[in-house]
Amino acid sequence: LVCLPLVSPLVEYIQSVIVPPDDAWRNRQLVIWGASTLVCLLVPTLTEGFARVNWLPAGGMMGYRGMPGMADTGQGYNPFRGKRNKKHQVQAIGIAVFFWVFAKSIGEKIVMGVPAMAASRSVEWFKFALVQAMMGSLCLFIQTYKEGEEGADLMI
Repeated sequence: LVCLPLVSPLVEYIQSVIVPPDDAWRNRQLVIWGASTLVCLLVPTLTEGFARVNWLPAGGMMGYRGMPGMADTGQGYNPFRGKRNKKHQVQAIGIAVFFWVFAKSIGEKIVMGVPAMAASRSVEWFKFALVQAMMGSLCLFIQTYKEGEEGADLMI
């Protein structure tokens, strides 16, 4: 029970960033992650490049979700105005990188565990599609921005 003081704040933080998606956010994530997966199916040479960086848009989307003015994208709202090292954005990238490594290993294990998929010429795309599904699911529910943190800059 020595680790209890360390685990308790982590559990509280995880509970605080899990936010059920609304219909608009869910549809947006389905389009973004589904379209990019299908593009890589149609143009297989893109799969390797996309697979290396799909943690980046995931982190960006998790850090962007819930920010004030999100619906006013055509009204001059710019989420990247000012400093880009806001606390919630750095947390979102950290979550995305950690989960991406986890998703890559799970995708590898699943695809290589199915002989027909492992022997296919599309083995990389199968792994990529599984990682995309996991990253898209993560983006559906994680929101690191919390109301009132507008001035929470990191000193990096």
